[in-house]
Amino acid sequence: MPYFENAIRKMLPTKYRRKHVAHDMYVAVVHFQSLVPMMGRYVYNDGTTKNLMSLNATIPVLFEDETYNIPVCLWIEASYPQTAPIFCCNDFLK
Repeated sequence: MPYFENAIRKMLPTKYRRKHVAHDMYVAVVHFQSLVPMMGRYVYNDGTTKNLMSLNATIPVLFEDETYNIPVCLWIEASYPQTAPIFCCNDFLK
């Protein structure tokens, strides 16, 4: 499913810098077409939770002549771009 910048912007809560975040997410989705933008609950190491925007995909990784499909997720906090996205490699498994 193609995602458009305005559709991504509408998904973002008002606390995000919608125009900037939507543009960056759109650029990522154009270059890596398996990425899917979505809202979800992120649990921090201290147990607190927040609803954050994320980009999710399963990427093929070649290791010792075998291809493994690895689920990845980039969580984007409302303070982006001042804070880097949080990378997880197992969120689809939860």
